[in-house]
Amino acid sequence: RITAKFYNQRISEYKSDNRFKNRHRAWYWAEIHKNMITISQIWNTFLEAGLERGSSVVALGGGVVNDLAGFAAATYMRGIAWVALPTSLLAMVDASLGGKTGADLEQGKNLVGAFHSPRMVLVDPNLLETLPEKEFRGGLAEVVKHAVIDDEELFERCSQGWQEVQSDWPNLVSRAMAVKIKIIEKDPFEKHQRAVLNFGHTIGHALEKVTKFSLSHGEAVSIGMVAETRLAQLAHITVPGMSAKIENTLSELGLPTEIPDTLDR
Repeated sequence: RITAKFYNQRISEYKSDNRFKNRHRAWYWAEIHKNMITISQIWNTFLEAGLERGSSVVALGGGVVNDLAGFAAATYMRGIAWVALPTSLLAMVDASLGGKTGADLEQGKNLVGAFHSPRMVLVDPNLLETLPEKEFRGGLAEVVKHAVIDDEELFERCSQGWQEVQSDWPNLVSRAMAVKIKIIEKDPFEKHQRAVLNFGHTIGHALEKVTKFSLSHGEAVSIGMVAETRLAQLAHITVPGMSAKIENTLSELGLPTEIPDTLDR
């Protein structure tokens, strides 16, 4: 619904185009709605709209929208096409790429899902102007993750702080996307090297769950990256000082790096 507020006029223009048989539905979805109840509601909406195997779903929204719409499309009539129009930084550089779709179960995040890549991902960095600052900073955690994995120059830019990354959004987005695309093209179903993209997520997902999602995905991944790098240093599988370097960069971007004191460690 938040996205719809900005794009209702454009959506209405498409609805009035007689070349297309279409229907749109606006939902408010946060991480707490990423479950099988919501998926069932989406399937019912598809049925009411008369979607068939030749139909397509267009997902306009952030990461949760991409995850849910993609999974519903993957499982409706054994799979129909979908297109991603990500509107958040996190969705642009991560959630819309690679075909990972799914929902959470009571026991944990993303325990049910499918690999179902969108036919197309359309990214307009100008949409970032509509983002609340908290959402923007959360997306930067995924940008830093990609930079740590395979873009030293991007990491150096991020380490210069909030003002620096604001200076050229299109380049920031395209570079972060390029890192992930390079990896998923080689390992589309996460059999081997694609697992590196889970950096920060093992601990991050646990933090999201135990905080009942009071930590956003980006905030949890930020803390997770620091914690996992500290563990890697203790195991002598990364270079000395790496955890401090990542921690300083995330702090410069206004992201948390420590597990909240409210949690029982």
